[in-house]
Amino acid sequence: MRLRHEDGTLVHLAYNAGVHPAEDLENLIAHLTRYAVPVRKRLGVERMGIGLWLSPAVADHLTADRIELVRLRRSLEERGLEVVSLNGTGGRHQEAPGPDWAKPERYRYTMALAKILAFLLPEDVRFGSISTIPIGWRRDWPADLHAIASRRLERLSRELRGLYSVTGKTIRVGFEPWPGCVLETTEQALERVCGIDSEHLGVCLDACLLAGGAEEPGAALRGLAAAGAPVVKLGHVHNHVGDACHELPSTRSVLEDTLTAMLSGAVNGTAHIEVETHDLAVPQRAKGPGALVSVLAEELDWARTNLTALGLRLAA
Repeated sequence: MRLRHEDGTLVHLAYNAGVHPAEDLENLIAHLTRYAVPVRKRLGVERMGIGLWLSPAVADHLTADRIELVRLRRSLEERGLEVVSLNGTGGRHQEAPGPDWAKPERYRYTMALAKILAFLLPEDVRFGSISTIPIGWRRDWPADLHAIASRRLERLSRELRGLYSVTGKTIRVGFEPWPGCVLETTEQALERVCGIDSEHLGVCLDACLLAGGAEEPGAALRGLAAAGAPVVKLGHVHNHVGDACHELPSTRSVLEDTLTAMLSGAVNGTAHIEVETHDLAVPQRAKGPGALVSVLAEELDWARTNLTALGLRLAA
């Protein structure tokens, strides 16, 4: 869904389709029909955002065959869906992180996603976002691997600038800090990633991690503001769906603080918000497409309600 702030800033709200991953294009399109369309209809909107997860095989297929890429775009348009963000964290299976940034496969996959996203972006949208892993696992990360990864990120920066010169679309790659990884905090992400290119490389914030105390949200936002680094995407899980999620902290305050910082201009970013839903949110006795559709619709409706409470209005 699109929402607009009174200053004209466009905010994109979507859900992470990695919750129903597909390993080929046929199943991907089928999932759009089975899950995304019913969610959109329950929300009562004519157009809804979806954050696609594309496996490396599907990404290769789409970059090699433009007709198939056109087919995907038309399938989205026909179903009242739009894509401004891709989930680029997964490997062969969405739940697996895949190769780290010292390996060439990670660079190739990410650039394939960037080219696909530049084509899928609606005509009136200039910015696209891709989430990626926090470099690699810290326990397996000697200094020589960091040097290799840094060179890959420098190459990624150059290629994303070249993509903009051809398409007019700015694709930003966001690194999501995660415990146990090379990038555990936004401060580390600023030091190791954002200094390379603050226009195309930035940070994906996980509201659930921030709300749980992994980092102090205010300090993280101040650091991003001081560095001029973009919040490429804000992901969040909310715990309003029932007792199954009682152990998750509320993400409402982080959502509000981050959006306020972005909309006030204190923090740079593309105002992409992605709802994440996990298996624990789906009632155990009600598994299946209908149960997942209900949870996704509830999560998006919660986010929409809280965003409009901040002064945003639904945009056409």
